[in-house]
Amino acid sequence: MNNMNTNSRIPAPSGRLAQTPFETVLARRFRPPADPNQDAVLALGIDGGRLLTTLTVAGGELRFGAAATPDVTFLFDSEETALGLLGGGADPIAAFMAGRFRADGNLPLVFLLLSLFRADYVAQAPG
Repeated sequence: MNNMNTNSRIPAPSGRLAQTPFETVLARRFRPPADPNQDAVLALGIDGGRLLTTLTVAGGELRFGAAATPDVTFLFDSEETALGLLGGGADPIAAFMAGRFRADGNLPLVFLLLSLFRADYVAQAPG
């Protein structure tokens, strides 16, 4: 089996399947990106230092426990906020404006993150 996505700089996901309740929810909600060549390493955490998970999206697959350095880190004020935003139960613009989440790194990946787990969200980069 070829472990490299030939159209990408990131190897096919080699991490693990979901292990925590948070990861299990994300795994159930996962929708591959519209562009199968859209690859990224993402870290999700709670502002203040608690890591929820790291994940790799590559070749339309999702794996947790990414070994690579994240392209972007998303920090939420709580696990509930993270699940609400990722699952579509909360408005990401309102949450951002209220200081309930922020991102450090490759900021356009916010659109990718929201599209991976929200059935009602179609990722579109601004501009």
